[in-house]
Amino acid sequence: MLISGLLNDFIPAKIVRMGKNSRMPTKKKRELWFLVEGKPARFSVREFAIVTGLVCTPKPFLGLEEMLKLKARIRDENFKGATQIKVDDIQKAFRSLCDKEEGGKKKKVEKGKKKKAEKEKDLGTDRVKIALLYFLEGVLLGADPKRNVSTFHMSMVDDLDMFNSYPWGTVVYDTTVDSLGGKDMVEKYRERLRKPPHKQLPDVKETYTLYGFPFAFQVWIISCFV
Repeated sequence: MLISGLLNDFIPAKIVRMGKNSRMPTKKKRELWFLVEGKPARFSVREFAIVTGLVCTPKPFLGLEEMLKLKARIRDENFKGATQIKVDDIQKAFRSLCDKEEGGKKKKVEKGKKKKAEKEKDLGTDRVKIALLYFLEGVLLGADPKRNVSTFHMSMVDDLDMFNSYPWGTVVYDTTVDSLGGKDMVEKYRERLRKPPHKQLPDVKETYTLYGFPFAFQVWIISCFV
């Protein structure tokens, strides 16, 4: 199970409902406003950056030269050139690379000499890159394990300097706000309860599926209401 899946299990429905019920209408697409004790409170990229510590500067424009630098090596070498790669596949690829390292160490001990040092170095670098990709897709973006991974993100991670300097906080914030500010989740739950008793699931629980990093919103809204 993904870390994000574990985290989402701990997002109390009451906290989300509290925020949804006190939400104020706004024309600003990248902000959420709430009425807290009679006063307006804003959840924007600024508050998100304060809570998470992520870099939330504007996303840079990547010109043709930068786009041409992006390669498909990670996909070709670790996923056999597959065009659709799931978040689950990233986890499996990481474990496979770790298994290769363990196998390499045993072989080295048995033969008592160092072989293919350059290949081992590349293997270690790929482990770091795939771990970063997994953390981005599975934790920060909260993607479903069966959801396809962004080919752009996969190409970006092969250039660590470019990947580490990119404002991923802005990407994560946009995903989070889109998830929180989409269809009224409370109304969707109420619709489930309006169904005839024989069509309702037993012991139905009030749950919501959120993407992005909703824990930042949870921390912020607790500080507002508690």
